[in-house]
Amino acid sequence: MSKTYKSICYCTNLRRSANAISTFYDAQIKETGITISQYYLLINLSRLGNANISHWAEYVGLDRSTMIRNIKILQANELIVQTEGNGKTFMLSEKGNEVIIKAQPVWQELQEKIEAFLGKEDAEAILRIGNKLQGLN
Repeated sequence: MSKTYKSICYCTNLRRSANAISTFYDAQIKETGITISQYYLLINLSRLGNANISHWAEYVGLDRSTMIRNIKILQANELIVQTEGNGKTFMLSEKGNEVIIKAQPVWQELQEKIEAFLGKEDAEAILRIGNKLQGLN
């Protein structure tokens, strides 16, 4: 049984919410062999086709050092491969493509579960408020 902690702090509430939803997604998507964070990186690399570290990091909104740490894990798990290009350039490996194909319906099901849990209006509010908050920087 989960416990809800009360706080009037926006930051604390958002962090707790982010941890809760990440845990929820990770528990379900782990059957595909990746985490939700890895899914996010891989699906975006698949959209880019290939990308160097800087472009990929900018596209997903991560700093370069965080991106490098994640790339090392994705390479170690043979989900991406380095290609020729401007700087260190990467693309999905065959295994990475297979994982994405397996993970996409799981992700879609999780999206539907969250929307059913919250209701369509609150689920849309998360996206709207999240986009707005990202403009604080």
